[in-house]
Amino acid sequence: MSRDNLGEIIRRSMEVRRKYRELEVLHHGSEWTVEGDALAYLTDAGLA
Repeated sequence: MSRDNLGEIIRRSMEVRRKYRELEVLHHGSEWTVEGDALAYLTDAGLA
């Protein structure tokens, strides 16, 4: 993987995270904590 590709992946990942942060604030009134993110992930994985 070239450094240019890695930089693009990082940039896109940060943009996706920014958009999720906006949704968290819109729907929950605040940004989720790391613990909240982990719990939501484990709940989703357990239901799958």
